[in-house]
Amino acid sequence: MSTSPSALDALLSTLRVDGDSATAHIDTGWMQGRTAYGGISSAVALAAVMERHPTDAPLRYAQISFVGPVGGDCTVATRELRRSKSSLFVDAGVSSDQGFGTAAIFAFSGDRASHLDHNRLTMPDGPDPDTLEPVPDHKVRPPFTRHFDMRPVSGPRFDWKSDVGEYLTWVRFVEEPSCHPMVTLLAMGDALPPAAMALFSEFGPISSMNWTVNMLTGTPATDDGWWLLSAKTGYARGGFSVQDMMIWNRAGEPVMSGSQGIAIYA
Repeated sequence: MSTSPSALDALLSTLRVDGDSATAHIDTGWMQGRTAYGGISSAVALAAVMERHPTDAPLRYAQISFVGPVGGDCTVATRELRRSKSSLFVDAGVSSDQGFGTAAIFAFSGDRASHLDHNRLTMPDGPDPDTLEPVPDHKVRPPFTRHFDMRPVSGPRFDWKSDVGEYLTWVRFVEEPSCHPMVTLLAMGDALPPAAMALFSEFGPISSMNWTVNMLTGTPATDDGWWLLSAKTGYARGGFSVQDMMIWNRAGEPVMSGSQGIAIYA
């Protein structure tokens, strides 16, 4: 078994805190086109926040805007917005030589006593990931996707015509990281193609504009590194689509929900 750090851990090892900001280097292996993959710029922002603003409370919520391209040597500026007995809100911005790239607000808060116990976020039925074929290598695959082992349950495999704008895929890291599980999940959570691409009858560029994340547990964990990711689009018109997103662990427990707005240039 290799003792070398995973690609994600290696990236995070470049993180350095200095005063009110931090620096990190996002290498070309995490790029998609001229910008870093949104999940990795989000994960870098979260890692910087957790270094500069420590708290015992787990991440509960993130609102992320992908303002412009980012990559290479990056600076993460952070600002504590509010700290109370029950929660912490922190603002983070990731910039690089290409200008301002990613804006994020992270909220940390633990569980509260409540009489409500309600869960309708049932994991869809699907085959075991070990019985499924991985996504094949292809010239249109962005570099960052090679850090993930992806086993589609449903959705096209580079076949751009489908009647349903939906992807359901088991995903794990090719090299399992040892960093904080919240950072790991954020780095993985945006790994699927935008669900509207399943509707494409011809290929065209896309660009994620925002990402809302809700953490459903303070202690995310799974077996064998596998997580089931879902992305469903309910609206795509005028070059803009919106989608709902979910992650379940191997035991079928919901661990993260979210939504995203995506610009479509096709």
